[in-house]
Amino acid sequence: MCIESLRESETDFDYEIIVVDNASTDDSVDFLKKASAEGWIKLIISTKNLGYGRANNLAAKNATGEYILIMNEDITIPKNALRELVDYANEHPEIGILAPKLVYHNGDTQESCRRDMSFMDLVVKRTPLKLIQPFKRRYERYLMKDFDHNATQEVDLLVGAFFLLPREIFDEVGGFDERYFLFMEDLDLCKKVRHAGYKVVYHPEVEAIHYHKRLSDGGLLGQLGKKVFWLHLSSALKYFWKWKRRSATEASSKRKTRNKNVISS
Repeated sequence: MCIESLRESETDFDYEIIVVDNASTDDSVDFLKKASAEGWIKLIISTKNLGYGRANNLAAKNATGEYILIMNEDITIPKNALRELVDYANEHPEIGILAPKLVYHNGDTQESCRRDMSFMDLVVKRTPLKLIQPFKRRYERYLMKDFDHNATQEVDLLVGAFFLLPREIFDEVGGFDERYFLFMEDLDLCKKVRHAGYKVVYHPEVEAIHYHKRLSDGGLLGQLGKKVFWLHLSSALKYFWKWKRRSATEASSKRKTRNKNVISS
């Protein structure tokens, strides 16, 4: 479904489809091998599950294009999507990450943008706290429920189901941080791109359909028994520790520079 929609794209530029089979256990690899033999895709087969970020980095290393498009297998796009995204990115070189509106197959708009968050925001999101005030307001602010999802705007963070980056910027920031096996690597990449001086932009004039099922569905007690819950927790701890340390290092560097300037003057 994903590959077929990409093949039907109408563009005025060449593009390649690279698929990493992350040690899949179903029969999807047979379809991928056939597609590769027929020249539809470039297939990379991994004998072990590399994780989301590492697998995407592997695909990017084998890519030859000016742009890198990260796209989950449960996404389909209209024929004009690639052309419109690339045209908009070409017109706005200050953009480091560009993402379309994501729409669920039932027509509902996915809340695919996030404000910078704290660890407490994730706690609220995963517990019944989000149902009571003042945590409900905090939860809604984090998910940008007050956000106009029909307006192109700069945002803090975007979910990584489908977004476009210039290849130079992807390489400049080092791609995905491979210390995350699953979850948070997309938010981390957005933050790295912003820290490098580029914009993260939501562009709803382009839409994609997301046939999405949450990996972390269910209540808190039900989630505790799922491997994905602990993967999410592990990634969240890595994310907040990383950026807390980075902020502390940057603050220390600024103080040293300021003190040096005072002494020099």
